[in-house]
Amino acid sequence: MAEANPEIIKKQFIIVKSLVINEKKQVLFVRRNKAELKQAHNKWEFPGGKIDFGETPEQTAVREAKEESGYDIEIVSLLPKLLSSKWVTPERESQQILICYICKLLGGKSNLNDHGVSEIKWFNLSEAPKDEDCLPGTVDFLNIYINSLKK
Repeated sequence: MAEANPEIIKKQFIIVKSLVINEKKQVLFVRRNKAELKQAHNKWEFPGGKIDFGETPEQTAVREAKEESGYDIEIVSLLPKLLSSKWVTPERESQQILICYICKLLGGKSNLNDHGVSEIKWFNLSEAPKDEDCLPGTVDFLNIYINSLKK
């Protein structure tokens, strides 16, 4: 096993995602605009981000959905699984612990005001982006949600 480089910064983050469903049963995706992080650039995912200090995961879900999409949401439930992903660059290793809430659309309108997002789109469940087009955990969370509908 290769020895770890002590110069590399290692960080862990808790990331909260919002799987938002509209009245047509479509799911909201945002496309990441992160040219500086090649693995994430132009990838689809649910609105979400890091928990700010003093914020609850629920507050993060609502805030991030509004910031990244312009939509107001309400949390319905927590998906019953946590996921983890790891990003490695020459300068840093980071591990994300991913939490995902099922949310319903309350209102608002699509607004591309977040520099980290290049596109906002509603997809029918059967036409949602595939794993290779998404950030880690996105399709896993979507499949957990779809399977919960079958019960």
